[in-house]
Amino acid sequence: MQEGIAEITRQRISEALFLVGFGVIWASDWLWPGIVVAFGVSWGTSLAIRRKYWAATVVVSLLCLVPTMYFFGQAWSVVLPYLIIGVGATGLARAFYLRR
Repeated sequence: MQEGIAEITRQRISEALFLVGFGVIWASDWLWPGIVVAFGVSWGTSLAIRRKYWAATVVVSLLCLVPTMYFFGQAWSVVLPYLIIGVGATGLARAFYLRR
């Protein structure tokens, strides 16, 4: 019973953070790529609440990379291969070093 309540609470916190972020983004007229940041913070918080800190860090980092690239004008053709390599390296590190 407690576990079901905890899951509902996690979901509500995640949804509330997304809505707050979306409202702030809309009010500041920063819809794209701000929506990606709001989604990343919401998803990352949900993972962190479940004590999946490594996954939360990766999700927030990757989803905050999009607005950074947007503002600095980086070409996707330059950054995307390194992003894919980073995701693969993270998977390998998790498979070999973070198993417990």
